[in-house]
Amino acid sequence: MSNLQAQEAKKDSLANERETSIKEVVINGKKPLIKNKIDGFIYNIQSDPESQSKSLIEMMKKIPYLAVDSNENILFKGNTNFKILMNGKETQLLNNNAKDVLKSIPANTIQSIEVITNPSSKYDAEGVSGIINIITTKKMSDGYNASINFGTKFPKQEQNAGFSLNIQQKKLGISAYGAGFLRNNPEIEYQNYQQTSSNYLDQKGKISGKGNGGYFNVNASYEIDSLNLVNVQLGSNFSNNKSEDVLDSYFYDQNLLNENNISANNSKSNGNGFETSVNYQIGFKKDKAQLLTLSYRFNNYDYNLTSLSDITNVLNNFSNQIKQNNVNQNSENTFQIDFVKNIKKISLETGLKAILRKNSSDYDAVPESVFNSDEFSNKQNIFGAYFSTKFNLFNWNFQTGLRLEGTQTYVNFGSTNTEVNQNYFNLIPNISISKIWKENHSVNFGFSQRIKRPGIIRLNPFVNKSNPYFEITGNPYLKPVVNNDLMANYSFNKKINLNIGLSYSFSSKIDLKVSTYDPATYITKTTYENSSKASRLGIDYYLNYPVNKKLNISINGNAAMFFINGKVNDLFIKNDLFTYFIYVSANYQLKNNWTVNSNLEITSKMPAGLQNRTNSFVSSSFSFSKSILDNQLTFSAYINNPFSKFRKSVTETFGDTFYQNNYVRDYYRSFGININYKFGRLKSEIKTTKRKINNNDLSN
Repeated sequence: MSNLQAQEAKKDSLANERETSIKEVVINGKKPLIKNKIDGFIYNIQSDPESQSKSLIEMMKKIPYLAVDSNENILFKGNTNFKILMNGKETQLLNNNAKDVLKSIPANTIQSIEVITNPSSKYDAEGVSGIINIITTKKMSDGYNASINFGTKFPKQEQNAGFSLNIQQKKLGISAYGAGFLRNNPEIEYQNYQQTSSNYLDQKGKISGKGNGGYFNVNASYEIDSLNLVNVQLGSNFSNNKSEDVLDSYFYDQNLLNENNISANNSKSNGNGFETSVNYQIGFKKDKAQLLTLSYRFNNYDYNLTSLSDITNVLNNFSNQIKQNNVNQNSENTFQIDFVKNIKKISLETGLKAILRKNSSDYDAVPESVFNSDEFSNKQNIFGAYFSTKFNLFNWNFQTGLRLEGTQTYVNFGSTNTEVNQNYFNLIPNISISKIWKENHSVNFGFSQRIKRPGIIRLNPFVNKSNPYFEITGNPYLKPVVNNDLMANYSFNKKINLNIGLSYSFSSKIDLKVSTYDPATYITKTTYENSSKASRLGIDYYLNYPVNKKLNISINGNAAMFFINGKVNDLFIKNDLFTYFIYVSANYQLKNNWTVNSNLEITSKMPAGLQNRTNSFVSSSFSFSKSILDNQLTFSAYINNPFSKFRKSVTETFGDTFYQNNYVRDYYRSFGININYKFGRLKSEIKTTKRKINNNDLSN
């Protein structure tokens, strides 16, 4: 996935000119794993021996500020709201299906991961916690390189296969990557329990599912001449899923069995996406540091869900069938202009951006008595302008700027012709300050504001009634959330690599889940409301210690206090919780390119909203890998949680009149193998410069 050599050389040269006053530090332990930047750091995946046997999502557990919860959702400083970029670009693939995609990518096909803890004003204001930028490109001159990979996992059957290809020939550079994956999950058990003052509900269910998906992306760059460069990208992805769910429900009123329902639910879903972008970069003869970039991006994603539920009341010998359909269509057009210029030792960046976004949902249910049919349209236009600057003052590095974003939202319900309009402006400040001394020490301080706009899942008024005692729906009246983040970071490098970060973030009117119980119908209704406040005070830490030439130990983790409160039916609810995450990894290098790894992960209870908590868990894994053919062919095998076949994932939900305990008994022990083959022919490689990534002409 390389860019044109001339493009990279020009960008690196200009980056060096622009950043003569902005210093960086490289952590040089046994392996150069981390490079600190003023707004974050870069983790070198290729320098970590564990990348030979792990998927990309598993490697993220080792990276400072990142963690992965029990449901394989990535957490950034304990938050699930952040941006994921691929080579500096936003991609639809990671917006819609990040978990499955990251599980299918072998870590040894990735060059590095950039973690931006305090994004500058040139980035969109969305993404509360920050930005994760996955770097797949490798700078190269004329030639090609390629890789193919295959992986399989049991007893939850997961297979994936993928490839990457990079071609560089004079002024033309082409990169492509793609993968496909299969999922076949055996039947697992789950249980829902609900207690109120006068009744209780006990549900026992079994669910199985299967699915498949794939993605393909190609990128081409061509240098018209020394001052003009054009870049074109095309991508597509798809996913298909099926599930079968049998649920046995017992409802007791005053300790007497009132209802006994058996429901069989079959659901199908499929998604298809397409995206394309064009970037045109213009240089200037008189000022080599001056650049003008014009960009356009289009993406479209369609998602369809069909659910058929057969519900039988055993006591009354009454049956009912509910069929629900939900067709979602999402499209987006983005236009952007970026301009970069140096004035003496000050680097200036400015730009304009327009995002024209359209989401729609056409949903219906049979029989009509369930009152769940409508046509929902949500149009959102975002207009942004930014100004950012970098400079050095008194041996301190500064990066500061402002971003102005105006948002226009238009909502329409087709059946009732009801309209909802929202218009608002946000002025988003940003400042980062850093200092390096004695080469081994660096400190960073920062403040930023970020916006979290509700997506189609939170907005969609479609009501999911597949479980007869629970209804889940979105809220089209939701408003955006502004998050404030203060942070300080210290890094030390000699033999030991140490990173410690302190942060405090806070938000008001957050769009969290809200659950209420209706005693007349015995139904718990869940939706989203802007009725909560939340803050997090935490410490994130990372330690890498090369014990000797063969053994390396690393620890990544965090400890944080969450303060969450809000109102549900005018009743004040608190969900304050102390949390922690610890991930310990040991890697041992044997002779003849054999490597052995072991990992231990400890995660505490975690808040999952205003009224929700998930249980703690401990996991372990062991793996080994072997490289042959001059490290071109790598075999690896692993076993996860060898001492526990199953794990209960528990979610507690509490309200003023009810308590719920829901758990899923899922497979925990697993084993699998991965095979990766790299090949190619390169004349030479370009040396890595201080600034590896320049997103000015790539961010869309």
